[in-house]
Amino acid sequence: MLQKSLKILRYLMLICAIALVAMVLFSPYSRTEVGIKKVAHTISIDAPVEVVFDYLGSSSNASKWSVFVHHITTLNDSIVPDGAVGSVRRCFVNADEKGRCWDEETVRVVPNHSRRLTIFNMQDFPLTADHLVTEQLYRKTAEDQCELTFTVFYDVENPGLASHLKLYFAAYRIQRIFKQNMKNIKQNVEEIVRL
Repeated sequence: MLQKSLKILRYLMLICAIALVAMVLFSPYSRTEVGIKKVAHTISIDAPVEVVFDYLGSSSNASKWSVFVHHITTLNDSIVPDGAVGSVRRCFVNADEKGRCWDEETVRVVPNHSRRLTIFNMQDFPLTADHLVTEQLYRKTAEDQCELTFTVFYDVENPGLASHLKLYFAAYRIQRIFKQNMKNIKQNVEEIVRL
């Protein structure tokens, strides 16, 4: 009986090890051309880059395009304009502001090119990590067209194995959310331009 139990345990451990290796190998969390591990998704939008940049710079628009965030509340907009460097906001998953939420601070803005936000104070998530950054990258591809890229990555050189494993695992869900969100952004912005 003991030998049979040990044999089953070994098989289970082997299956877990194979599943972990597969999760890492196929994860959307991977190295980019500059050698940084990121989760990233890009979409082409038929609108001027300035319109897309301004649209995403307004936290109030998040409720129109996000499939994960119900709404975003700015925390210091009486001091720093929303979307500007130093702007702090709280992202709520639920309408009643209970449960999952997190804070973001805009730490770098290059108009019509990029916006970087640090992520902190994560509440009620099954996995949390420190030193996470999200970035919006904008690239003008034609007069009335641009590419928008969303990324998530660590802003430290070596966040550690546990942190990497968390993002390898979470990247699957993050990638799905990025795709849905960006599809909504594309639709909303292109509608704004048509009006």
